[in-house]
Amino acid sequence: MAYGYQVPQPPRRRTLRTVLIVVGVVVVLCCGVLGVGGYFLFKSVTEATGPAKQAAEAFVGDLESGDVDAAYELLCSGTRGKYTSEAFADGVAKQPKIRSHTVRGVNVGNYNGRTTATVSMGLTLDSGFTDQHTFPLVQEDGAWKVCGQPY
Repeated sequence: MAYGYQVPQPPRRRTLRTVLIVVGVVVVLCCGVLGVGGYFLFKSVTEATGPAKQAAEAFVGDLESGDVDAAYELLCSGTRGKYTSEAFADGVAKQPKIRSHTVRGVNVGNYNGRTTATVSMGLTLDSGFTDQHTFPLVQEDGAWKVCGQPY
């Protein structure tokens, strides 16, 4: 018996499409958050390590150019107390001359309120040999100074 009446079909669900759109939006938001977070992390690390790196490079740059007096001024007070400027100059004169340098790594830390850093460099000497040297630094009066056995 056909009365010309059809049972209406339930509306088609588009669940898969909706799920894919939601997942796509979540992925885009996560990538954006990670990108912004990564930028700020990189910026904060650069701000923390940049001044220590610059101080070590200035020290080595002074040694490269032969300006031993300027290098001596970049030593921390404890190290300057161990060496007079003349003794430092004599010690530098006995070392092979630095031709160039490359920064290999910078590490800054705060231990019990004392901020310190180490800067690792490859020092290319006149002989062509590259010496790996780590420069310890401390903050004194707001400036980074090379400390310990400087060179």
